[in-house]
Amino acid sequence: MTGRSARVHIDGVSDEQLQQAIMQALADNPRVHPDEIAVAADEHGDVLLRGTVGSVVQRAEATRTARAVPGVRDVDDQLRVRLMGLDRRADADTEAAVLDALIADREVHVADIDAEARDGAVTLRGIVELPAQRERAERIVMAVPGVRCVDNRLRVWLTVSADEVAERVTDALGVSAQIGAEQVTVDVVDNDVTLSGAVLSLADRDAALAAAAAAPGVARVHDHLLVRPDPR
Repeated sequence: MTGRSARVHIDGVSDEQLQQAIMQALADNPRVHPDEIAVAADEHGDVLLRGTVGSVVQRAEATRTARAVPGVRDVDDQLRVRLMGLDRRADADTEAAVLDALIADREVHVADIDAEARDGAVTLRGIVELPAQRERAERIVMAVPGVRCVDNRLRVWLTVSADEVAERVTDALGVSAQIGAEQVTVDVVDNDVTLSGAVLSLADRDAALAAAAAAPGVARVHDHLLVRPDPR
């Protein structure tokens, strides 16, 4: 898969090869609908099953089938069970495709993300470590065929320090901030930062916004800054 480097399993099989072997085993089981299941495997042989299936029997068969694949050490069954009509089966296929796409990306920890699809609208819930992972997950999901829109409800684990953001902004503005020529106020709500006040130039505004965006845990920066050149 694009952008993914496989890790070698202790038996000489890569995690990607193990994942493909499990997916093939699921496809060969007539009691399982493999399009509804996303599979993640690591180099230790630990396997994660995600998605939604139509019955307890299908869930049990999927787990049993994955566990029987050579190289599998353990199976973490996180499959959901729901009654399936035609529409719900299409949603389940989309959910699995979304999870597959997230699994294929090494920068997103899919074990902490849940995806729910309804008529092409996908809701993401869970926790990521950094704001960049939150935005990256949304971009990945939007590229999945059949996805119409994404409601990104992922929460960022790192909290934002208003003092740290203010310090970064002050450092970015340099001497003018030290002497009070530029007055910037930092407000933090969850992982969103709002900068308000006045700066001396467009370049200083851009520097302040970039400094705030680079602070750990910041998801979005809202620009309420005014540019007021020094009249002197």
